[in-house]
Amino acid sequence: MITNDFWLDRWQTGRIGFHQEGVDSKLIEFWPALPKNSRVLVPLCGKSNDLIWLAEQGYHVTGVELSSLAVIQFLGDNDFTYETHQEDELKIYTVKELPLRIIEGDFFRFKESGFDACYDRAAMVAMPSSKRVNYVEHTVARLSPHAFVLVISLRYDGDKNTPPFSLEDSEVKSLWGNQIQKIACEDLAQTNPRYTEQGYTFFEESAWHIPLKNE
Repeated sequence: MITNDFWLDRWQTGRIGFHQEGVDSKLIEFWPALPKNSRVLVPLCGKSNDLIWLAEQGYHVTGVELSSLAVIQFLGDNDFTYETHQEDELKIYTVKELPLRIIEGDFFRFKESGFDACYDRAAMVAMPSSKRVNYVEHTVARLSPHAFVLVISLRYDGDKNTPPFSLEDSEVKSLWGNQIQKIACEDLAQTNPRYTEQGYTFFEESAWHIPLKNE
């Protein structure tokens, strides 16, 4: 069972293989030039440096993360100064150096709306099948009607019952709707030997977007 305690334990024990040290290459390649001050939502953000890259483009970035340890590591690793305040069950960290906030708490308790864009690298694939529909519905409810969305999905062979989960293209389309479009696909098993060493014959990482209305 993938519960909040599962993720808190992963952070507490340092089992965070999903964390990437650098900025994700697909974010840099496929993120559009949105208007300055656009509000960008990053669900289940961990301590990703993608947050910094987005904020440096001039966007107002809001990351949501369950683990207080992940939030504190992110702020400490980057020497950020910040202010905090509590809103019901959520703790808000506002970074002083960049237009960036981290919301500590359960993403499903986060109810702000009107975001202009959403970046999902490791959130949808972290959701077990029983929670994916609720996750996408909750995320879409946080967005403006014509928001840009960039989603990274995974598809691999084998029977793996822990995240990140494998999703078929048909499921991604079913979850996000017909407006989502696949824009790139890479078989990481062909470019990184660690995947073949783990027994995968293929490990596809795909980028999807819901484009801006005028694209």
